[in-house]
Amino acid sequence: MKKNRACFAVILGLLIMGCGISKEDLTEQVKLSIEETLTERGLEGFTVKDLTLIEKGKNEYRGLLEVESDGETEKITINVTVDGDNLMWEIVQ
Repeated sequence: MKKNRACFAVILGLLIMGCGISKEDLTEQVKLSIEETLTERGLEGFTVKDLTLIEKGKNEYRGLLEVESDGETEKITINVTVDGDNLMWEIVQ
């Protein structure tokens, strides 16, 4: 019985550790959030071309966002914080 509990604890621990969001999935979620925000604010002439995120620490990322408008491309630095199902991004000025 103790052996089964130990195995269960190890398996549960591995499952919990493996449930974090991948950087690729996070990148896609942030891109979608940015696109939704642009649309909500009436900035439909902007297109998100690319987003690269680099992990700064636990739940914190720094990214380079590439946005196109009127044929011109601009690169913008953003910060992203993730906590479970919630994410927050902000443009670095």
